[in-house]
Amino acid sequence: MTDLDTLLGRLRDAPLDRRLHGLDDRVMAEIARIQASPSVGNTMFGIAAVAALLIGIAGSGLPAASAGASTITPFDAQLALAPSSLLGSR
Repeated sequence: MTDLDTLLGRLRDAPLDRRLHGLDDRVMAEIARIQASPSVGNTMFGIAAVAALLIGIAGSGLPAASAGASTITPFDAQLALAPSSLLGSR
């Protein structure tokens, strides 16, 4: 534990990095710039919600593509995907 204490003590006593000088002013200027920029309003969110709703309704009306002759489902009467049939030897 003394090595860690020594390292932390040396870090505490070391001079500050010159890049840290003026950091507060730069951060506050960036926050002011962001607050001054125009934001997306509620109208844009409403338009996006309506567009997503219309796309969803249109997509639900389209016929589903055929997956081919293989129609294996976990609810099949033969239970082809049951863990007991997959893990056991045939």
